[in-house]
Amino acid sequence: MRIRVAVALSGFFCLLSTTFAQEGDVPLNSIDVSVTEEMVGVAQALLASTRTGVPQQGDRPDSGPNRVERMMGYSREGLLSLPALDESRRDWSYWPRPRVGLSLVQMNAEQRTLVHDLLTLTLSSLGYLKVVHVMQTDEILRAWEEEGTLRGKGYYWLSFFGTPSISEPWGWRFEGHHVSLNISVAPGSVRVTPTFFGADPAEVPQGALAGFRPHAGTEDLGRDLVLSMSRTQREIAVLSHRPPRDIFAGNLSKPQDDWEAWRETLQPEGILVKDLSPEQRQIAQRILEEVVTTYRPEISSAYLKTIDIDDLSFAWMGGVERRLPHYYRLQGNDFVFEYDNVQDGANHIHTVWRSKAGDFGDDLLRDHYQTSHR
Repeated sequence: MRIRVAVALSGFFCLLSTTFAQEGDVPLNSIDVSVTEEMVGVAQALLASTRTGVPQQGDRPDSGPNRVERMMGYSREGLLSLPALDESRRDWSYWPRPRVGLSLVQMNAEQRTLVHDLLTLTLSSLGYLKVVHVMQTDEILRAWEEEGTLRGKGYYWLSFFGTPSISEPWGWRFEGHHVSLNISVAPGSVRVTPTFFGADPAEVPQGALAGFRPHAGTEDLGRDLVLSMSRTQREIAVLSHRPPRDIFAGNLSKPQDDWEAWRETLQPEGILVKDLSPEQRQIAQRILEEVVTTYRPEISSAYLKTIDIDDLSFAWMGGVERRLPHYYRLQGNDFVFEYDNVQDGANHIHTVWRSKAGDFGDDLLRDHYQTSHR
C-alpha cells in the first residue's frame, strides 16, 4: 500500500513541477547546508531523549518507555516519529483539536527545551516571537472560555515525518491553535509552507496586556497600502466591501478531496504591484518581508530571491477602517499570502503563506523520487 502511495505522490509532484514552476528554484536549493545539519542534530537529540526510560529487569539502561509511558500506554517516540508519507502530513489545521505528534504537555523539560531549540534555529527572532505571542494569546483565551477545548501553551504538538537525516528528505511540524509550521528538509534545501499564524484576540482589550497585538505588522501594512490608494486604484484593488468568513487556502470544514483545490481556484486578483507608485510598492515589499522573514536569514533571503514584488497582485475585501472586518491577499504565480480579521467583531486574525509548488516540500520530494528511485 505504501509503495502505491509513493508512486502516486511521485506523479503528483511531477505534475506540480510542470504547472507551478518557480523561476527562483536555484536559490532555494542552495541554502547553507549548516541549516539542515542543525535541524537534524536537534531532531535526532529529541528522538534520542524519547528512547531513554526507566530500565526494568533485562532491559538495557537506555531502552524502552519510562514508567509514565507504561502506565499511560503510549510511547513518546511512537507519537513523535511518523512515516514520511503519513496521510496526516497534509492534515494541517489552526483550530483547537487533538493532533498527531507529541504535545508539549506530554514532554519533559529537556524535550521542551529541544523543541524551542528547533524553533529558534529555524525561525528569525521575529518568527520566534510570533510563535510565543500566539501561544500567550491562547492562554488568555483559555482563561476566558469554559468550553473545555484544548487551549493553552501545553497543547502544541511536534511531529517528525520520516527519519531526520542529512542525506534523505524528511519533515517536521509544530502545530497548535493558531500556529502551523510545516518544514520540509533535504540536503541544502528547506521548504517552509504552509506557514500559518493567527490570534484570538487579535488585540487584547483588557487586563495587563491590553493593547497587545501579535500581528500588528501584517494588519497595519495591509491597511496602509489600501488607504494610500487613489479612488481609481481602490476600484481595482477592492474586490468587495464584504470580506470572506475565513482564508481561502485552508482546510477548515472542507472534505479531504478539496484540500488542494485552492491551487486552481485561488488566482491573483486586484491591482498589480507594478502599477503602484514607488511608495506603495515599498509598502507591498514590506508586507512580503514581514511574511518571509519569519524564518532565519539563510532561509528567508533564499525565498526573497525567488519572489519579484512586481509579479504580485494585491486584493482587499471589507472595510478599510480599523476594527472593521477585512481581508487582503498578496499573490503571484506561486507565492500566496492571505490575511483576514473578520471573526469575533474583527478581533480574530488568520494569516497563511502558501506555495503552489513547494507546500510540504512537494518539489523536494519530486526531485528525490526522480533522482533516487529510478
